[in-house]
Amino acid sequence: MAQLVITGRIATMANGATEQPARGRVWIDGDRIVAVTRGRKRVTGFSRARTIDVGDALVLPGLLDMHNHLAYNALPLWMEPGRNEPWLHNKHWPDADTYTESITEPAWVYAKACPEALLAYVQVRAMAGGATSVQGWPNANRGYPTVVRNIDSEDAGTGVDNLIYTSVGTKKGEALTIAVRRMGDGSGFIYHCSEGQRGSRVLADYTELERADGLLPTLIGIHCCAVDAADWTKWNDQAAGGVVWSPLSNLVLYGQTTLIDDVRAREIKVCLGSDWGPSGTKNLLGEMKVARIAADHFGYTVTDGDIVEMVTSNPGTLLERCWNRPVGRLVEDGFADVVIIRGRGPGDDWSRIVAAREPDIALVIINGVPRYGDHDLMKDAGATATFSTTIGGRRRRIAVPDPARPEKAWSWKAITDTLDAVQADPQAAIANAQARAATGPRFADDVALELFLDMPDTRRSGRAGPPKNPATVKIPAVPSIEHDAAFFDLLDQSPIQNGVLAPLRGRFLP
Repeated sequence: MAQLVITGRIATMANGATEQPARGRVWIDGDRIVAVTRGRKRVTGFSRARTIDVGDALVLPGLLDMHNHLAYNALPLWMEPGRNEPWLHNKHWPDADTYTESITEPAWVYAKACPEALLAYVQVRAMAGGATSVQGWPNANRGYPTVVRNIDSEDAGTGVDNLIYTSVGTKKGEALTIAVRRMGDGSGFIYHCSEGQRGSRVLADYTELERADGLLPTLIGIHCCAVDAADWTKWNDQAAGGVVWSPLSNLVLYGQTTLIDDVRAREIKVCLGSDWGPSGTKNLLGEMKVARIAADHFGYTVTDGDIVEMVTSNPGTLLERCWNRPVGRLVEDGFADVVIIRGRGPGDDWSRIVAAREPDIALVIINGVPRYGDHDLMKDAGATATFSTTIGGRRRRIAVPDPARPEKAWSWKAITDTLDAVQADPQAAIANAQARAATGPRFADDVALELFLDMPDTRRSGRAGPPKNPATVKIPAVPSIEHDAAFFDLLDQSPIQNGVLAPLRGRFLP
């Protein structure tokens, strides 16, 4: 496998943000980091390695997006027309009048008619924000390869894909007992838990976990925004696990968010997740800025260094408990996942990372392979089978393989043309999906790919299924990869967040 040496200002995150970035090198051999050195120190055995010098740019561990629903990320932000009151909880808004037609049906058509193009689009969207690993991949009728690391099924070299279990639905009774037993055996459990307003009924998700002795070091609770200060004290800091914070989604839906200071007081690791297209940011660059805005608004004692930890070393600590291999840190034997960011604006390095926009992502390396970045850096890093497109006003080279010919790059035009064709004619796309499904057995290694949605639809008895009337299905235009004026125009129309998020526009647009 290829060797690569990266020279720049290295933020190892080995001890979080307590150590400032310093000039040095990251030494990569195949899919692992061999060493990280300071100054001019060299490592033997790399005489034939490719080398790149990124100057004053910051070299960080690849960012970890710990909460998403990727099958929905070709959809724009959604607000229920006429709705001014915050939703009570996550069992509430799936019953909205326009939820099925605006979210479930368009996502279902993409997932069935053009799953390969959908997966390509959402992975580019994640990498455009510096992510190398994402949680929240759609299940499928067969396996499918990814270039972005799949947190849900990563085997960390063990050959076992159940190191982490996930659940969007609430666990009760025997199902909850099994989940707690698995955590006791060392598996991680990434759990959508107590998502809603404080005082709402979904607090029971958390209190039932506590009664079942499920507040454990390998629990990673997504949202937990309904948990009040008193209940956070029930999580013993000697068994602290993690919480995934998605503040934009919380504010857009509920008008409030997780009590981050109370979480951190229990030594619980806070991570960030950009969540899905209908109520989330486009990528982690957006969510970091929302974390900054929300922390300032609610008076949380969160620094910019803390926010960088939320997308690197904090989730890395939690995942390493399950994978038994370093991630989220640039350290020996860690995953060779690296992002190079040109810091933006004044302040210290952590502030300049939080302020970074899509044009500031210089290079993304996943498992030792250059996958996304500036043309010259991708070339120097040895990228092969790439296509070119413009994102964030910069020309990019991107290595996403064509599913029909994995040795070749899939063109960005082919990916977006496929999505646009589905959007323009949903009825033809539905017919195409039906034809794909009819080509043979539904579940086999060589059948046409079919993705399954992971979010509920209470208007369909809890199941996100096919359109009841295909003739009426309409799909909104595919949004851009980066945060743009169209995104902020929709965000400004959200009455529930009550203007708290208004500063976000100025942190992305001139």
